[in-house]
Parts: sequence; structure tokens; C-alpha cells
Amino acid sequence: MEKVGLGYMVFSLSYLFLFYFVSKKNEHYRKFVLSGFVIIQFIYLVWRLFYTIPNGSIVEIIAGSLLYLAEFMGFIQAFTLVILFWKPYKRAEKSLAELKELPTVDILIATYNENIEILERTVVGCLSIDYPKELLKIYFCDDGDRAMVKKLAEKHCVEFIARPTHEHAKAGNLNYALTKTSGEIIVTQDADMVPKREFLQRTLGHFSKELVGFIQTPQTFFNSDIFQHNLYLDGEINNEQDFFMRSLEEGKDRFNAVLYVGSNALFRRAALDSIGGFTTGVITEDMATGLLLQNNGWEGVFVNEALASGLSPETLADYVKQRDRWGRGNVQVIKKYRLNTLKNLSFMQKWFYLDGVMFWYAGLYKLIFLLSPFLYLVFNISSLKTTLAQLVIFWLPAFLSGSLMYKSVARKKYNSFISNIYELVTAPQVSWAVWKETLFSPKKNKKFHVTVKGIQGEKGYFDWRNCKVQILLLGANYFALIYYILHLDFNHLQWWDVLSINIYWLFYNIFSLSVAVSVAYERPRMPMNIPVDYEGEIVKGNQVIPVQINYLGEKSVTISVDQNEPFLSALLNQDEGYLSFQKIKHVKMIRSSIINVAGNVEMTFKIQKFSRKNHYRWLGLIYSDPTYGVGDVQSIRVKFYTIFKYIVKNRRDAQKNQQLLS
Repeated sequence: MEKVGLGYMVFSLSYLFLFYFVSKKNEHYRKFVLSGFVIIQFIYLVWRLFYTIPNGSIVEIIAGSLLYLAEFMGFIQAFTLVILFWKPYKRAEKSLAELKELPTVDILIATYNENIEILERTVVGCLSIDYPKELLKIYFCDDGDRAMVKKLAEKHCVEFIARPTHEHAKAGNLNYALTKTSGEIIVTQDADMVPKREFLQRTLGHFSKELVGFIQTPQTFFNSDIFQHNLYLDGEINNEQDFFMRSLEEGKDRFNAVLYVGSNALFRRAALDSIGGFTTGVITEDMATGLLLQNNGWEGVFVNEALASGLSPETLADYVKQRDRWGRGNVQVIKKYRLNTLKNLSFMQKWFYLDGVMFWYAGLYKLIFLLSPFLYLVFNISSLKTTLAQLVIFWLPAFLSGSLMYKSVARKKYNSFISNIYELVTAPQVSWAVWKETLFSPKKNKKFHVTVKGIQGEKGYFDWRNCKVQILLLGANYFALIYYILHLDFNHLQWWDVLSINIYWLFYNIFSLSVAVSVAYERPRMPMNIPVDYEGEIVKGNQVIPVQINYLGEKSVTISVDQNEPFLSALLNQDEGYLSFQKIKHVKMIRSSIINVAGNVEMTFKIQKFSRKNHYRWLGLIYSDPTYGVGDVQSIRVKFYTIFKYIVKNRRDAQKNQQLLS
């Protein structure tokens, strides 16, 4: 029997690695990796069910059953990925030439309490869209009815809408705007999401098909999320939403199950009218609106291009609030619109929506994995009964099949360890919120929380309030380790005492929780600057000084000059001047800092005044220039053992960058 088990392990591992490496060369062989994953996971789960669940005390049976349930639900979610990525899919592009005539377009910028700098960035991006101006109207839909937003609308010659009542939050705001507008196509744009020039050029053509009701483009981000920023992993990992926004949404597009995510989307007005406008009565009105449109026979389209970018939550507190809202909202939608009553949805559409809701319960499974070794090492409550040999034979192929499956479908855009950190950071809070929403009726008139954006600060702090449960879990795991060591009989120590799966499990939990808790240290955030490579000139009086532009911010610019440059002395003697580059002419600025970097002198200037034309062009270079790919997804390979190397390296560089870009 042992020979059969060993043969199974060798064969399964050989099969997996063979087809994984072949699939990297030819994507068609990915089906062999996916099918191998399903078969190996099925064998593992059958073995787990019949041979490893404890049958001793009732407590052990419960603990073992919960652990099995967590693993089984993890497989169900992974099986969804197998369906999504079984057949490579890329929607064909459609240009404006596909349309019989160009439609009128209304862009609705929904705002409530966002600051003026964020709103101005967005409206300038909308005004820069490449589309006939007589067919395009832009509206500030201000649910805060603020005089300063009305003044901003007047400054940029766009429309301003403020409703007299404020029920149903964002959905109510948009529905009121629908009664005041008449465009054939409605674009919903969050207050911080800046569209690129080609936003309409790359999307509208899909409305040439009469049944297309809405078009979704991915939400992308030009700032670092809390994981990239607080862990010093900028440039080493992608934004935590990229895998869903760029990979999962594209897979769902094949089944007409694209999820409307609230912004960067276009709607046919007739489609919205057919369901009575944007759905109200739930927190996630976006998910419900897309669901009802698809049930009414309309098609959703996903255009997988970074056509608008905005701000990711910049503090742990806001990240947790956002996930809390999304989790509760998903549960509300399923409770209000039961999938079995939506007769026009296909089986696959229902599957994907249900899978999306089940994702928010995964935090509970994460807590089970965290507590299982603790229960065994401290209270001798076993969650599984097996030998080390059997565990290696069945668990190792299952673990590696999952790892290779994710690598195969994500193509360097996903890292299983980092994904585990994402879930750990919110698991306790979101689990609690989701189960409360499931078991009890939501409170009436509960205040809708808008995610705060555009936060900056010069001092760091530790947000212990939003990671206190993680700290408690980390302490419990450390206690279990110390307790286990203190109770070891070193005179009769056996090798299996050291090689126990619970010990390695415990170490992995400690390591993961330590990283998750580290996310709670909020590093200072400086104004955003993007690296660029432009040649320009600074004019002061009759003197013209050529410069190399390294960084652009909304109100700053950083230039570099070689130390041997003959113009350097003249530049050092000037505190202010007028900068020109690209189509931007004579922008007045004043110097704020000087720093020596690798043989170059780098100077940061603050912008004193923009003309309207220069301002439009400046923001366009930052957010819309395709050369620098703001919002684009990178292919990044981060290995478990190299993460700390990047953290140490990037932390060492952070102080220099902060000084340079301040």
C-alpha cells in the first residue's frame, strides 16, 4: 500500500510540473494543469473525509469537521477559477466606426465629501476625453450640495446637480441625476477616478450590438495600496485588486457575468430605464444593478484596458471599512434578490454571483486555519488524524497542484503568500460583519460610509484598533509555540516531535500574522509623483537652461542636472523660473529642495501658478499619457523567500525618496 501511495505522489508531481512548464510555453496545455488540479484535489478531499477526521471526543469531531469544511470551500472557490480560465478569452476590440452614429454621452461624477483637489483632477480628465464636445456633457452630482463644488463646476464650465433629498446614498444620487439628463449613454465615474483621453474611443464601439446594456472597464489605481506602501513593496507587488479587476472580470465576460463595480462604466440609458434606474435598498448598488440588467436580458461587456485610474484606500481603517461595506452589500443583494427567483440568469451566471458572495465568508475559514494548530498544541484537540507519511503522500500533491494552478492562471500577477496576507488583514472584521448581515436584518438608515481618499501626512502611526484581533491571534500562536517547547521531554525527544505538521503550520501562521500586523503601521504618505523622462527648459530672464524632468506631481516637478553640466551653477543660483516642456509653456515655479543623487543634482520645484490650458495638459501628462502606463498591471514574480529582501532594500531607499519628493 505504501508503494502505491509513493507511486501516486511521484506520478502526480511529475505530471503537474511537466505540464506547468509546458503551459508556460503554450497556453493550450494549461488545461492539463487545471484538470490535474481538480483530480488531485478530489483524491485529497476524499482521503481527508474518510481517513483523517477525528472520531474521538465531540470537540475533536467538531474541530476536524470545521477544518475539512474550510478546505472543501477553498476547493470550491478554486474550482471557479478552473472554469474561468479553462478556455483563454479575450474580447475583440471595437472602434467608434462600428456605430451607425455617435451617441450623446453624459458623464456623472458622483461626489459626497471628497476634497476639491480630487474633484478637479477628475473633471479635468473628463474634459480631456477625445470625443466631439457637442455630444458630451459632464455633471457633478454632489450629494453634499456644497457651494465650493458648484463653484468648481462653474470654473470648468460643467453642469452641477444637487438633489433636495438624500435617500439611498450613491444610487439615489445617480437616479436623481438621470431625471435631469438626457444622454443616450450614461458614464458613472467615482469622484477620484480620472478617465484617460481614449476612454470613449476604446469602449463605445461595443454598443453597436443592440443587446449590450453596460460596459465595464477595470478600476485601476495610481497610488500605492496599503500593502504596497506599508510593507515597502512598491514596484514589487501589484495592487491587491488587480487580479479581480483584470483577470477574473475578463474570465466572467465569456459567460456574460461581468460584475458592475460602480465606476469606469458606461450604460445604455434604455437598459437602465428597463430596470427602473440604479438599484436601491442595498449597500452595493453596483452589483445589484448589473445583476438585474443581466436578468433582464442585457449583456455586460468587459474592456480590459486601464482607461481610468483613481485612488486605492490609503489607510488600514479605510480599507477595512470598504471591505466591510462590500461584504455586507454582497450578502444584502443575495438576500433581497434570491438567485432562484431570477429566472433569466443562466446557471453559470448564478454560479459566479454566488461564488462572489461566498468569497466574503472565507475570512471564517482563515480563522479556522489559524486556530487549528493552537488547539492541538495547547489543548491536545486534534483537527486531523494521520501519519506524517500519509500526509506527505496526499497533502503535498494537493498543495502543489493548487500553487501551480494559481501560478498558471495568474501569470505573475498573483502571489499566494501575499494573497494570504490580504485576507488575514480583514478576516476577523469582515467575517463578523458578514455573519451579522446574514443572520440578522440590517439596521434601518445605517449611515453609508464613503471611503476617504487623498490622505497625506508626515508622521507614521500604528493602527492597533484595526488589527487588535490579529495581534491577539499572533500572541496565541506564540503562546502555543512556547507552551509546546516547555512541555517537550528533551531526554526522550523523537524526530516526529520536531517534524510535526502542527509545528510547521504554527510557524507559517506566526510568520503570516507578523506580516499582516506590520500592515497596520501607517507610513507617512507624500504627494503622488510619477517617474517620467521628459526634456525641458527653465527660463529666467534671458537665460535658457536645458533640464531633464524625472518626476511630475500635481503641484511639483523634479529635475536632474549632471554635476559636470555647465548650466548647473546658473541653475543653483536661481530660486524660481519658468518651465516649458512638451506642449506646456512658461509654468511659474519656485525651488523647494536640492539633493545629490549618484553624480546628479536633483531639484524639486513647487508650481506657483497654472494657466487653465497648462493645467489641463499637466494633469494629462500625469494621468493620461500611455507612455508611462498609469494604472497598467505589471507582471511581477515575487517569491516567498525574497519578500523580506525587497522590504529591507525598499525601506533603505524610502528616506531618500521622501526627502527628494517632499
